[in-house]
Amino acid sequence: MKFSFSGRHMEIGETLTNKAKQDCIELAQKYAKEFIDVNIVMKKDNHIFTSNMDVKTKSKDAYHASNSANDPRISFDGVLQKIEQQIAKRKCSHCSNHARKMEMIELDNSFINESVTKDGTAGDNPIIAEILDDLPLLSVSDAASCLNHKIRVLVFKNVTTEAVNVVYVRDDQNIGWIDYKMKKVMT
Repeated sequence: MKFSFSGRHMEIGETLTNKAKQDCIELAQKYAKEFIDVNIVMKKDNHIFTSNMDVKTKSKDAYHASNSANDPRISFDGVLQKIEQQIAKRKCSHCSNHARKMEMIELDNSFINESVTKDGTAGDNPIIAEILDDLPLLSVSDAASCLNHKIRVLVFKNVTTEAVNVVYVRDDQNIGWIDYKMKKVMT
């Protein structure tokens, strides 16, 4: 993680810098995000400290927040809380958007083939193969948190390995995870 903490019209102490870095690491671990760039700028104007924070993640999400207070630590804590709220909100909206997308799959976008019996006649049960053109890019923990009573199975692209993964609710109500390992075939 690239981390920078600078000050305008003030010097940032080592204690505040270390606290900020540790808090960012804990926030990334809490939401299973990998921060690749964290930039914090704190400025002092008279007796007011204003913190501006920009965060970029490996999953190409970007967050920005600003907070002002009479104390530099309170200013930083406020901006970190705003970033955390943005991450939580985006995580929830991503799950609900994915749920909506799963519900919106219509029969028009499906291929319907009649099943064929061994003697070549059409069978009773049609085979429906639905096509999803893009898979959401999620961490395993984000995908698992998307599961609910409506969504019992979720196919996604793992943000870490970029492989296709599946999370599902098992019969015992625990969450199962299938991580497909693709083998390269040499021809």
